[in-house]
Amino acid sequence: MPYLVHLGDCARPLPPLGCRGMYAFDHPEPDRHGETTVRVLVAFEDARGVYGEAIARALAELRPDLQVRRAPLAEIGSELRGFDPHVVVCSETDGGHPGGRGAWVQVPTDADGRLARLCLEGERWNTEGPTLGEILDVVDETWRRLRERRLARTC
Repeated sequence: MPYLVHLGDCARPLPPLGCRGMYAFDHPEPDRHGETTVRVLVAFEDARGVYGEAIARALAELRPDLQVRRAPLAEIGSELRGFDPHVVVCSETDGGHPGGRGAWVQVPTDADGRLARLCLEGERWNTEGPTLGEILDVVDETWRRLRERRLARTC
């Protein structure tokens, strides 16, 4: 549900989320029309749901050809089985979850400043953040490998 702005005795929805301040121009949308759709699952615990909402909205706005689904972290197991995402953006690491994914982006949500853990086809690295640009890079590379029919499910 969109946040509402109070205007006297009536409320109106806020305008759509603009991602222009997040280096969106550094990551133009690849030409994907008519290609395989990349499925992205975004899952965060209820207390951090605003992170998930912001990331999912930004991905959907910047990459309209993606199939983006938000889910509570408590439902990740059923979402991994039912939605079968190529990319997972989540507050947890990929360890302990059934089946492999093409890519997994762990976004730490606690205040101790942990590094984020990213995985793309078994290649793992850590980063501070991650930034929206880094998430887009992982999604775009996943799409490229999927299109070339060489995306392994190793994360």
